[in-house]
Amino acid sequence: MKKLYSFSLLFLTVLSLNASEKAANIEFKELTHDFGTIQEGEKPIYKFEFTNTGDAPLIINSVNKSCGCTEPEFSKEPIAPGETGYITVGYNSVGRNGRFDKSLTVNSNAKDGSVRLRITGTVVTGDAGN
Repeated sequence: MKKLYSFSLLFLTVLSLNASEKAANIEFKELTHDFGTIQEGEKPIYKFEFTNTGDAPLIINSVNKSCGCTEPEFSKEPIAPGETGYITVGYNSVGRNGRFDKSLTVNSNAKDGSVRLRITGTVVTGDAGN
């Protein structure tokens, strides 16, 4: 009986360790997007594509922006293992001129915790972009 109890305890311990090892993993196709040259006033949008390469549902908790000029959107629904999702970001170039380099920090339950994305480009006024 003691052996059966010991075996059962060992089995449950191994089972719980295996269950706790499951984790989501976020893998982006690219971490940086260059909008190139845009005219002042334009509001370009880009979709960063990612895949949950882990073995547990991925939950995006937040996307923190480095500037009020960026507008990120993301799904609040869990992304199943193997599924694809998007972080969409818009850049508001109104009143801005010159080179920009802005970042977004994606916070999730993935084993790495957070990922930094970047958008870059140059805003020109008038006919400077032609």
